Amino acid sequence: MTGPSIDERPAFSPNGRPAPRGALVAVCGICGGAGATTLAYLTARAAARGAEEPVLVCDLGGVGADLAECAGVESSLSLPALANAVGGGDPPDEAVFAPGGDGLRVLARRPRFEMPLDSGGMAQVLQQAREAHGFTVVDCGLPAGHCEEIVLAAATHLIWVLPARAGAARRARRTLELFPGDAARGEIVVAREDPQSSSKASTEELAEIAAGRHAPLVLMPHVGDVGIEGPEQALEAAALSLDAIRAVLDR
Repeated sequence: MTGPSIDERPAFSPNGRPAPRGALVAVCGICGGAGATTLAYLTARAAARGAEEPVLVCDLGGVGADLAECAGVESSLSLPALANAVGGGDPPDEAVFAPGGDGLRVLARRPRFEMPLDSGGMAQVLQQAREAHGFTVVDCGLPAGHCEEIVLAAATHLIWVLPARAGAARRARRTLELFPGDAARGEIVVAREDPQSSSKASTEELAEIAAGRHAPLVLMPHVGDVGIEGPEQALEAAALSLDAIRAVLDR
């Protein structure tokens, strides 16, 4: 029996045999510098430990891409580049992700200019990612473009992350008004401790933001620069928060 042709072979699925669809989690910053990349990586890395199925983490490329730096590895293609290849009928012959430790698969490049996105190819790649992984996490940064729109439309879960600062909480309310809730998609609001801020948001204010999304609130401690310090200390410091996030995603 011959295998699938290159036009039929999913970009992620080993040997063209897709597994049952896993969760697709979009991690979005409510404001710039919210920590979406760090949270996306730590959430995926924690999920990969002991997972029976592969776990994938990726970002949306572009000049602001930082996941490769955070993970300490770089894949052969970015997610948009892979989407364009698949949409153009020329999917890669070999796996495109890089190993990120604990069995985690990483799809991320250093900052670069991306070609115009093939929307159909992106939707197809996201579906293939779900078929080939038990858990897929996408770092969407501050969602402000068409690429992010496609990911949010396909996501089964959405994590909003913001620094626990008074100013960030005020901006969060305005930003979230732009994104109508979806009863079919689970959401989580994560408030990250910011030790450098002198104006902290109260837990009550943060809980009110989460309640407005019909979402649980998860408080996350400060973690250092994962790209410099490595993930172990961050994973340990944030273990309770990551466990709480995973419990919601597993519902």
